[in-house]
Amino acid sequence: MLARSSNFTSRRPRSRGGRSRGVARISLPAVLAALSMVAASVLFGVYGPRMQQRGVRLAGTPLADLIKAVSRSAASYSAPRFDRFEDSGGASDGAEESGDPRRTGVVRTAIEDMEEVLGPGVEPPKLATRDLLLVGSAIERNLAGAGGVRLVYESERSGDRVFVFEVHDAMQFTHFDSLGRYLPLLSGTRIEEELELGPARLGLVILGFDDRATVIIAIDVETAAEVADAIRPILRPGDSSPESNGSELS
Repeated sequence: MLARSSNFTSRRPRSRGGRSRGVARISLPAVLAALSMVAASVLFGVYGPRMQQRGVRLAGTPLADLIKAVSRSAASYSAPRFDRFEDSGGASDGAEESGDPRRTGVVRTAIEDMEEVLGPGVEPPKLATRDLLLVGSAIERNLAGAGGVRLVYESERSGDRVFVFEVHDAMQFTHFDSLGRYLPLLSGTRIEEELELGPARLGLVILGFDDRATVIIAIDVETAAEVADAIRPILRPGDSSPESNGSELS
């Protein structure tokens, strides 16, 4: 009996020693990997697309469809005949700076077009300081399902042409922002892109306003950006939010 008791007590230390060796086998790399995964999940949750936007498309028209529509309109443009404005007092908006723009035929017609589509209080941009004169306007009934007005400006010095499209209800157009979120075209958004129109590579700038979207097509991105600055000088590319730059159009 004494031998058995001695035998029993001699096994207990070995049992405790086995347990302590098992606890000591925790892998430090595995712990660090787990912590890294947790940190990555937190960062993705903060900076990644919102849960309701992941893989879900908002109801609306892709902005790319609007770009296609205004590109077709610009490509089909032909200079208006001068007699369209003979009875209205001229064919240039050079008198913008000297008096009421409604006294010139081109500007008055453009204002009437914009009032019909966008409502009162919206007038064509004054770009005389950029050596651009308004030479024509036309109502576009279907720019990717939206109404709009096409304004055409020309430089007297170089002959370069700039198209400015004022399109009703910017919020109906959707796009991906730089964070991958699918959003409507919000007020304050500014997108600059290079546009392929046939063999030419033109400049494109899109501005989001509360009541409309402004799309500018010019000979290059730099010219389009200068026109955009004249239309909305407060918001420049450096002041735009990260959401507004590098956005995808579809």
